[in-house]
Amino acid sequence: MRDNTLKQRLYAGKAAFGVMCTFPSPPVVEMLGYLGFDWILLDNEHGSITVDTAESCIVAAELSGMAPIVRPVGNKPEIIAPFLDRGAWGVQVPHVNTADEARAVVDAVKYGPEGHRGIFSGGRPARYGLAGSTGDYAKAANRETLVCLMLEEVEAIDNLPEMLKVPGVDVYFIGSGDLSQSMGYTGQQAHPEVQKMMERGVHLITEAGRIAGCSCPDTLIPKFLGLGVQYFHSTVGRLIQQSSESYLKTMRQAAVTAGK
Repeated sequence: MRDNTLKQRLYAGKAAFGVMCTFPSPPVVEMLGYLGFDWILLDNEHGSITVDTAESCIVAAELSGMAPIVRPVGNKPEIIAPFLDRGAWGVQVPHVNTADEARAVVDAVKYGPEGHRGIFSGGRPARYGLAGSTGDYAKAANRETLVCLMLEEVEAIDNLPEMLKVPGVDVYFIGSGDLSQSMGYTGQQAHPEVQKMMERGVHLITEAGRIAGCSCPDTLIPKFLGLGVQYFHSTVGRLIQQSSESYLKTMRQAAVTAGK
């Protein structure tokens, strides 16, 4: 099991910036790693990444020095474990609203005695069983695998005090998109009421000494960094949009200047 550089960074108190990719393209993943992102979110929930296509993307992320995290479509062991067996360094599980649901995530991710993930030491994370014992691998996997819970409904924020007591969770991530929907402000992530709810959640997380993450418009990232949030991600689509708009604006202006 590899050392999880993302966990190391977060527990050292540093911010970590990732990018969400919704389609299986190892070359794109590899380029993102070389560009300097700390981690990548391979999206099985809303994207076309599957268990069968995730492994090559995970390898590409590792090759370029970026931590591969998977967002599974749901909070079930049979959905979560296959991605871990193919080498994901962690999972970011959507729509976790209660302490029992949080414990279910940990139980699915961790080997015994911390959980009930089915033991398998013949895959990539265990170097195909060619180095070290099964017991040593299980201990390393429990130590290195990242567990991130996505808090996407008002219910999750209301239940945070109990959820923060669940052992084995590394990151509590407030998803502002779905949170805005649950509050009746769909798509209005910067709405004052949505921001107030996010701030409440971040305060609870950081006051408990836990690691906070969130999604928000890029202009609000400095604000949440100041509130103690460490874990952020952009998206491939947003990065393409931003760079394309900048490129075309510059080139079309140059064309106008040149009379073209």
